[in-house]
Amino acid sequence: MNILFLCLGTFIFLVTALDIIKTTLSTMGGGKLTNFITKRVWLIYFSASGKDGKSKLLSYAGPTILVSILLTWIIGLWSGLFLVLLSDADSIVNSQTKASASALEKLYYAGFTLSTLGIGDYIASNNTWRIVTGVAAFSGLAFITASITYFVPVLSAVGLQSKLSLYINSMGKSPQQILTNSWNGKSFSSFFDNTSDLCQMLMQHTMNHHSYPVIHYFHNSKPQHSIAPALVKLDETSKLLQHGIAGEEAINRLKLNMLQTTIDAFLDMVQGSFLRDTSTKEAAPTPNLLQLREGDMPLREQDETAQTFNTTLQERRKVLTALLEMDGWSWNDVYSS
Repeated sequence: MNILFLCLGTFIFLVTALDIIKTTLSTMGGGKLTNFITKRVWLIYFSASGKDGKSKLLSYAGPTILVSILLTWIIGLWSGLFLVLLSDADSIVNSQTKASASALEKLYYAGFTLSTLGIGDYIASNNTWRIVTGVAAFSGLAFITASITYFVPVLSAVGLQSKLSLYINSMGKSPQQILTNSWNGKSFSSFFDNTSDLCQMLMQHTMNHHSYPVIHYFHNSKPQHSIAPALVKLDETSKLLQHGIAGEEAINRLKLNMLQTTIDAFLDMVQGSFLRDTSTKEAAPTPNLLQLREGDMPLREQDETAQTFNTTLQERRKVLTALLEMDGWSWNDVYSS
């Protein structure tokens, strides 16, 4: 009995199994192994694309991450069981000749046991290894099935992400244009009529990030379809309403607070899970109120608004800038004309 192979194989099998359980059954994010692979694959794609959000190469990062995670889980379970079987020279025998299986034959046996094919040309040599085989077969059935079915809600969450970005971007190409499009001469009722739907989708999107962090790395190379510029645009719109508009009667404070609370929850999640470092290369621009003045809206003074955005909201906008940069975008994609 080779104790080293037995301990190492058991360790690899258990680490892989725990990572699968944490990733597929928990609502608190992926396992350490899954997170490590996810971030490394994304960094490879991000570097290869020149950190340009418009690069079509980044569109393949998400699917590649999913396939890489699945392959890692399969390889982890397979190699773990193989090492356990390899610890005993007589653990597996040929069903016809009763000769001890070679290392390659044990690798083959471990694979068809986990996949529950049950071919039968090789069998366990005694009751201990029969129990090990049974446990491995049930584990393979449970874990590999859970791994594959995990992809279904992930792709559904990616669909909601695309829906949310399209919803926001359809309201306007910039925060100023969103406000201009929703201004009816007295209030921004058109904007606030959509706030409930926006809050609901954004809350679901935030919860999906907790359950399926991998969706953060599903990228769309078109700025008008990408989620990061859309969410920054939505936050800037809400801040313009809060700090740029002077007429209280034009704003629905309840719905504005609901929207701000929902965005705050998303940014807290992003900072906790994805943005450990908020140092940025670009400075957030000062919103221009000229377009809003042309629409005869009740506005605060440009200097007062600029002071608020550049000082009071400075730290918040650093987080927004980091969110844009980690996905390959800039403020030009938020304040597009």
